[in-house]
Amino acid sequence: MSKLGAFLKVGALAGALALSSQAYAATLAIPMNYSVELVDGQDSDFGYNRFNRTLTLSEGRHQIVLLFEGTFGNAAENRLIQAANPIVLEIANMPADANWTFTYPIPRSLDDADRYSRAQKINLVDADTKAPLSAEQANYYLLTSDSGFAILRDYRADLASVGRLYAPAPVMKELADNSARVSTTINGVQTVQARSAGNIFSSQPAAPATAAGAVMSTTVTAAAAQNQANATAAAQGQPQTVQSLSSPVSAATYNQLVELYNNADDATKLQFVKYIMSH
Repeated sequence: MSKLGAFLKVGALAGALALSSQAYAATLAIPMNYSVELVDGQDSDFGYNRFNRTLTLSEGRHQIVLLFEGTFGNAAENRLIQAANPIVLEIANMPADANWTFTYPIPRSLDDADRYSRAQKINLVDADTKAPLSAEQANYYLLTSDSGFAILRDYRADLASVGRLYAPAPVMKELADNSARVSTTINGVQTVQARSAGNIFSSQPAAPATAAGAVMSTTVTAAAAQNQANATAAAQGQPQTVQSLSSPVSAATYNQLVELYNNADDATKLQFVKYIMSH
């Protein structure tokens, strides 16, 4: 056999092997309005094709965190809807040639999307046959948080806080006493409540009760006193004082804002979240 013939034969064999490996690669098709947040503890470089919405997986165990989010409504009224809690998909042993996905009732209106974001329920199926997957093949739960509506939650930290993170490297130490943090929603979906360490606000150390705390107390007191003085001046028909942007009241640090958030009630926290989401 000539060198050219041998070269062509080797090239054809390599191409066939490549096509074969692609044909038998395990995949998980991600439906619209769901984004991939975490795969086996990694938040990037995990083989997700955004064009065809397909996640390529190796054979074996996997853990995928998925977040429901999207813009819903019509031209007159539309807004971003994002679920407060992600879905955690657990795959015990992904077959090498599996092609799985999940279905859910796709919202057709803004109200539908809002309702679904608060009560998610999906159906895990084989993408080719549409047959439902057994609980031994794959299951899921909602990852809630004991800090309420969390801003920029760290899902890796959330899972680690209750000993549920699957991350081949590094291995996370499991925490004890997590059985009480598992419950079920009214529509039969399991939830696992993460500890507050997974929240961007509570994951930061509290501001020390020294200079920073003193500044916060001073600035808040000053603001309250100024507001009272303005109210009195207005009642007496006198000019009010406008707070300068360079004053200490506007110079709150990150830790001070965190302290205010953590000390607020749930209703105030929700109002603050809505403000952040709309700006």
